[in-house]
Amino acid sequence: MGRRGFLLCLIGWVLWFGAAFPTCANSQPVGLLLVHGYASGPDSWSQSGILDFLEAQGWHFGGLLQAGPGGEVQRRLTADHQDRLYYLVDLPSEAPLSAQADILQVMLSPFSRQQPHRLLFAAGHSAGGLALRLAMVRYPKLGIQGLITIATPNRGTDTAKLAHFLAQSPMAMVTPMLGLGTLNRSQNLYAELEPEQPGNFLFWLNHAPHPQAHYLAIIRESGGLTGIDPIVSAESQDLTRVTALRGRAERMVSGTGHALETRDAQHMLGIVARWLADGHE
Repeated sequence: MGRRGFLLCLIGWVLWFGAAFPTCANSQPVGLLLVHGYASGPDSWSQSGILDFLEAQGWHFGGLLQAGPGGEVQRRLTADHQDRLYYLVDLPSEAPLSAQADILQVMLSPFSRQQPHRLLFAAGHSAGGLALRLAMVRYPKLGIQGLITIATPNRGTDTAKLAHFLAQSPMAMVTPMLGLGTLNRSQNLYAELEPEQPGNFLFWLNHAPHPQAHYLAIIRESGGLTGIDPIVSAESQDLTRVTALRGRAERMVSGTGHALETRDAQHMLGIVARWLADGHE
Protein backbone atom coordinates (compact mmCIF):
# COMPACT_ATOMS: atom_id res chain seq x y z
CA MET A 1 0.00 0.00 0.00
CA GLY A 2 2.87 2.37 0.75
CA ARG A 3 3.28 4.90 3.55
CA ARG A 4 0.86 7.43 2.04
CA GLY A 5 -1.80 4.78 1.45
CA PHE A 6 -1.39 3.48 5.00
CA LEU A 7 -1.88 6.98 6.42
CA LEU A 8 -4.99 7.51 4.31
CA CYS A 9 -6.39 4.19 5.52
CA LEU A 10 -5.62 5.07 9.15
CA ILE A 11 -7.34 8.44 8.78
CA GLY A 12 -10.34 6.66 7.30
CA TRP A 13 -10.66 4.38 10.31
CA VAL A 14 -10.42 7.34 12.69
CA LEU A 15 -13.26 9.02 10.83
CA TRP A 16 -15.31 5.82 10.91
CA PHE A 17 -15.31 6.02 14.71
CA GLY A 18 -17.43 9.11 14.17
CA ALA A 19 -19.65 7.18 11.71
CA ALA A 20 -17.78 8.05 8.52
CA PHE A 21 -16.94 5.31 6.05
CA PRO A 22 -13.29 4.22 5.88
CA THR A 23 -11.51 5.27 2.70
CA CYS A 24 -8.43 3.19 2.01
CA ALA A 25 -6.38 3.88 -1.08
CA ASN A 26 -6.98 0.41 -2.49
CA SER A 27 -10.62 -0.08 -1.45
CA GLN A 28 -13.14 -1.49 -3.92
CA PRO A 29 -16.16 0.50 -5.08
CA VAL A 30 -19.17 -0.22 -2.89
CA GLY A 31 -22.91 -0.04 -3.50
CA LEU A 32 -25.71 0.06 -0.92
CA LEU A 33 -29.18 -1.02 -2.05
CA LEU A 34 -32.09 0.47 -0.05
CA VAL A 35 -35.45 -1.33 -0.13
CA HIS A 36 -38.56 0.15 1.50
CA GLY A 37 -41.25 -1.69 3.42
CA TYR A 38 -44.98 -2.33 3.13
CA ALA A 39 -47.29 0.58 2.26
CA SER A 40 -44.24 2.74 1.71
CA GLY A 41 -41.87 3.87 -1.03
CA PRO A 42 -38.30 4.94 -1.69
CA ASP A 43 -39.03 8.40 -0.29
CA SER A 44 -39.14 6.87 3.21
CA TRP A 45 -35.31 6.81 3.17
CA SER A 46 -35.26 10.53 2.45
CA GLN A 47 -38.01 11.53 4.89
CA SER A 48 -36.19 9.76 7.72
CA GLY A 49 -33.01 11.79 7.14
CA ILE A 50 -31.05 8.71 6.11
CA LEU A 51 -30.15 9.97 2.63
CA ASP A 52 -28.94 13.31 4.01
CA PHE A 53 -26.69 11.41 6.39
CA LEU A 54 -25.32 9.20 3.60
CA GLU A 55 -24.62 12.24 1.42
CA ALA A 56 -22.84 13.98 4.31
CA GLN A 57 -20.58 10.92 4.64
CA GLY A 58 -19.56 11.02 0.98
CA TRP A 59 -22.08 8.63 -0.54
CA HIS A 60 -23.72 9.54 -3.85
CA PHE A 61 -27.04 8.67 -5.47
CA GLY A 62 -26.47 5.78 -7.85
CA GLY A 63 -29.94 5.59 -9.34
CA LEU A 64 -33.51 4.36 -9.00
CA LEU A 65 -34.64 0.81 -9.74
CA GLN A 66 -38.37 0.78 -10.32
CA ALA A 67 -41.11 -1.68 -11.23
CA GLY A 68 -43.51 -0.09 -13.72
CA PRO A 69 -47.31 -0.42 -13.64
CA GLY A 70 -47.17 -3.28 -16.15
CA GLY A 71 -44.50 -5.14 -14.21
CA GLU A 72 -41.66 -3.94 -16.41
CA VAL A 73 -38.42 -2.95 -14.68
CA GLN A 74 -36.96 0.50 -15.21
CA ARG A 75 -33.35 1.31 -14.28
CA ARG A 76 -32.37 4.93 -14.01
CA LEU A 77 -28.74 4.65 -13.01
CA THR A 78 -26.22 7.46 -12.79
CA ALA A 79 -22.56 7.24 -13.74
CA ASP A 80 -20.72 4.53 -11.82
CA HIS A 81 -17.40 6.35 -11.31
CA GLN A 82 -18.04 7.15 -7.63
CA ASP A 83 -16.56 4.79 -5.02
CA ARG A 84 -19.63 4.84 -2.77
CA LEU A 85 -23.09 4.74 -4.32
CA TYR A 86 -26.52 4.11 -2.86
CA TYR A 87 -29.43 2.86 -4.94
CA LEU A 88 -33.12 3.31 -4.22
CA VAL A 89 -35.60 0.57 -5.06
CA ASP A 90 -39.30 1.11 -5.73
CA LEU A 91 -41.22 -2.16 -5.30
CA PRO A 92 -44.98 -2.88 -5.43
CA SER A 93 -45.19 -3.22 -1.65
CA GLU A 94 -48.69 -4.73 -1.62
CA ALA A 95 -47.58 -7.62 -3.84
CA PRO A 96 -46.59 -10.99 -2.37
CA LEU A 97 -42.99 -11.31 -1.26
CA SER A 98 -42.42 -13.93 -3.95
CA ALA A 99 -43.33 -11.40 -6.64
CA GLN A 100 -41.16 -8.71 -5.03
CA ALA A 101 -38.21 -11.13 -4.89
CA ASP A 102 -38.60 -11.95 -8.58
CA ILE A 103 -38.61 -8.24 -9.43
CA LEU A 104 -35.47 -7.72 -7.36
CA GLN A 105 -33.76 -10.48 -9.31
CA VAL A 106 -34.58 -8.77 -12.60
CA MET A 107 -33.43 -5.42 -11.22
CA LEU A 108 -30.11 -6.70 -9.90
CA SER A 109 -29.09 -9.29 -12.47
CA PRO A 110 -27.26 -6.73 -14.69
CA PHE A 111 -25.19 -5.32 -11.80
CA SER A 112 -22.51 -7.98 -11.78
CA ARG A 113 -22.05 -7.52 -15.53
CA GLN A 114 -22.15 -3.73 -15.62
CA GLN A 115 -20.13 -3.10 -12.46
CA PRO A 116 -18.18 -6.31 -11.78
CA HIS A 117 -15.78 -4.67 -9.31
CA ARG A 118 -18.43 -3.03 -7.11
CA LEU A 119 -19.33 -4.84 -3.89
CA LEU A 120 -23.07 -4.74 -3.28
CA PHE A 121 -24.69 -4.62 0.17
CA ALA A 122 -28.40 -4.20 0.92
CA ALA A 123 -30.64 -2.83 3.64
CA GLY A 124 -34.36 -3.50 3.85
CA HIS A 125 -36.92 -1.87 6.11
CA SER A 126 -39.78 -3.95 7.51
CA ALA A 127 -41.16 -6.32 4.82
CA GLY A 128 -38.50 -5.01 2.43
CA GLY A 129 -35.92 -6.91 4.46
CA LEU A 130 -37.86 -10.13 3.88
CA ALA A 131 -38.18 -9.45 0.15
CA LEU A 132 -34.41 -9.05 -0.03
CA ARG A 133 -33.71 -12.19 1.99
CA LEU A 134 -36.11 -14.22 -0.14
CA ALA A 135 -34.43 -12.93 -3.30
CA MET A 136 -31.04 -13.98 -1.92
CA VAL A 137 -32.35 -17.46 -1.10
CA ARG A 138 -34.05 -17.93 -4.46
CA TYR A 139 -31.22 -16.42 -6.46
CA PRO A 140 -28.00 -17.14 -4.54
CA LYS A 141 -25.86 -15.68 -7.33
CA LEU A 142 -27.50 -12.28 -6.98
CA GLY A 143 -24.24 -10.83 -5.70
CA ILE A 144 -25.39 -9.28 -2.41
CA GLN A 145 -22.45 -9.50 0.00
CA GLY A 146 -24.37 -8.53 3.13
CA LEU A 147 -27.95 -7.89 4.26
CA ILE A 148 -29.17 -5.52 6.98
CA THR A 149 -32.80 -5.86 8.01
CA ILE A 150 -34.43 -3.02 9.94
CA ALA A 151 -37.58 -3.68 12.04
CA THR A 152 -38.24 -6.67 9.77
CA PRO A 153 -40.75 -9.42 10.70
CA ASN A 154 -38.21 -12.16 10.05
CA ARG A 155 -40.34 -14.64 12.00
CA GLY A 156 -43.71 -13.07 11.20
CA THR A 157 -46.14 -10.75 12.89
CA ASP A 158 -49.55 -11.12 14.52
CA THR A 159 -50.54 -7.87 12.83
CA ALA A 160 -50.39 -9.60 9.44
CA LYS A 161 -52.33 -12.55 10.82
CA LEU A 162 -55.11 -10.22 11.94
CA ALA A 163 -55.10 -8.36 8.61
CA HIS A 164 -55.29 -11.65 6.71
CA PHE A 165 -58.26 -12.72 8.83
CA LEU A 166 -60.07 -9.43 8.16
CA ALA A 167 -59.36 -9.65 4.44
CA GLN A 168 -61.04 -13.07 4.34
CA SER A 169 -64.00 -12.02 6.47
CA PRO A 170 -67.26 -10.32 5.32
CA MET A 171 -65.60 -7.03 6.25
CA ALA A 172 -63.57 -7.32 3.06
CA MET A 173 -66.63 -6.26 1.07
CA VAL A 174 -66.81 -2.87 2.77
CA THR A 175 -63.12 -2.06 3.26
CA PRO A 176 -62.76 -0.37 -0.18
CA MET A 177 -65.56 2.02 0.76
CA LEU A 178 -63.68 2.85 3.96
CA GLY A 179 -60.47 3.59 2.08
CA LEU A 180 -58.95 0.29 3.25
CA GLY A 181 -58.75 -1.46 -0.10
CA THR A 182 -55.18 -2.42 0.68
CA LEU A 183 -56.57 -5.17 2.94
CA ASN A 184 -57.97 -6.94 -0.11
CA ARG A 185 -55.01 -6.23 -2.40
CA SER A 186 -52.49 -7.51 0.16
CA GLN A 187 -54.12 -10.80 1.17
CA ASN A 188 -51.32 -12.97 -0.21
CA LEU A 189 -48.66 -10.77 1.37
CA TYR A 190 -50.37 -10.97 4.78
CA ALA A 191 -50.42 -14.76 4.52
CA GLU A 192 -46.66 -14.78 3.90
CA LEU A 193 -46.07 -12.52 6.92
CA GLU A 194 -48.01 -14.65 9.41
CA PRO A 195 -45.95 -15.95 12.36
CA GLU A 196 -43.67 -18.83 11.48
CA GLN A 197 -45.11 -22.28 12.05
CA PRO A 198 -44.61 -25.65 10.33
CA GLY A 199 -46.11 -25.66 6.86
CA ASN A 200 -46.32 -21.91 6.23
CA PHE A 201 -44.21 -19.59 4.09
CA LEU A 202 -41.89 -18.19 6.77
CA PHE A 203 -41.20 -21.66 8.15
CA TRP A 204 -39.98 -22.67 4.69
CA LEU A 205 -37.91 -19.50 4.22
CA ASN A 206 -36.32 -19.65 7.66
CA HIS A 207 -35.23 -23.25 7.14
CA ALA A 208 -34.09 -22.87 3.52
CA PRO A 209 -30.34 -22.73 2.75
CA HIS A 210 -29.11 -19.13 2.70
CA PRO A 211 -26.18 -18.01 0.53
CA GLN A 212 -22.82 -17.15 2.07
CA ALA A 213 -23.12 -13.50 3.05
CA HIS A 214 -23.17 -11.26 6.11
CA TYR A 215 -26.53 -10.93 7.89
CA LEU A 216 -27.47 -8.44 10.61
CA ALA A 217 -30.80 -7.33 12.09
CA ILE A 218 -31.35 -3.85 13.49
CA ILE A 219 -34.02 -4.45 16.10
CA ARG A 220 -36.54 -2.03 17.54
CA GLU A 221 -37.02 -3.12 21.12
CA SER A 222 -39.37 -2.05 23.87
CA GLY A 223 -38.29 0.88 25.98
CA GLY A 224 -41.55 1.12 27.89
CA LEU A 225 -44.99 1.59 26.36
CA THR A 226 -43.84 4.46 24.14
CA GLY A 227 -40.92 2.42 22.81
CA ILE A 228 -42.78 -0.69 21.66
CA ASP A 229 -42.77 -1.48 17.96
CA PRO A 230 -46.54 -1.85 17.40
CA ILE A 231 -46.04 -3.83 14.19
CA VAL A 232 -43.34 -6.43 14.85
CA SER A 233 -42.07 -7.90 18.11
CA ALA A 234 -38.35 -7.62 18.90
CA GLU A 235 -38.10 -11.42 18.98
CA SER A 236 -39.48 -11.68 15.45
CA GLN A 237 -37.04 -9.10 14.11
CA ASP A 238 -34.04 -11.05 15.42
CA LEU A 239 -32.18 -12.83 12.60
CA THR A 240 -30.13 -14.80 15.13
CA ARG A 241 -33.35 -16.71 15.88
CA VAL A 242 -33.80 -17.77 12.26
CA THR A 243 -32.97 -21.46 12.06
CA ALA A 244 -31.00 -21.28 8.80
CA LEU A 245 -28.85 -18.40 10.12
CA ARG A 246 -28.00 -19.67 13.60
CA GLY A 247 -24.36 -18.92 14.29
CA ARG A 248 -24.14 -16.76 11.15
CA ALA A 249 -26.33 -13.71 11.79
CA GLU A 250 -25.83 -10.74 14.11
CA ARG A 251 -28.20 -8.40 15.93
CA MET A 252 -28.17 -4.78 17.07
CA VAL A 253 -30.83 -3.07 19.19
CA SER A 254 -31.53 0.53 18.22
CA GLY A 255 -34.42 2.95 18.14
CA THR A 256 -38.10 2.86 19.02
CA GLY A 257 -41.29 2.38 17.07
CA HIS A 258 -41.34 0.89 13.58
CA ALA A 259 -40.32 3.72 11.25
CA LEU A 260 -36.88 4.38 9.81
CA GLU A 261 -34.65 6.70 11.83
CA THR A 262 -31.62 8.80 10.91
CA ARG A 263 -29.46 6.77 13.29
CA ASP A 264 -30.09 3.72 11.11
CA ALA A 265 -27.81 5.28 8.50
CA GLN A 266 -25.00 5.62 11.00
CA HIS A 267 -25.39 1.97 11.97
CA MET A 268 -25.51 0.82 8.36
CA LEU A 269 -22.28 2.56 7.44
CA GLY A 270 -20.51 1.25 10.51
CA ILE A 271 -21.72 -2.30 9.84
CA VAL A 272 -20.71 -2.27 6.17
CA ALA A 273 -17.31 -0.78 7.08
CA ARG A 274 -16.73 -3.58 9.56
CA TRP A 275 -17.79 -6.24 7.06
CA LEU A 276 -15.35 -4.82 4.52
CA ALA A 277 -12.57 -4.78 7.10
CA ASP A 278 -13.32 -8.39 8.09
CA GLY A 279 -13.39 -9.45 4.46
CA HIS A 280 -16.53 -10.08 2.42
CA GLU A 281 -17.65 -13.60 1.68
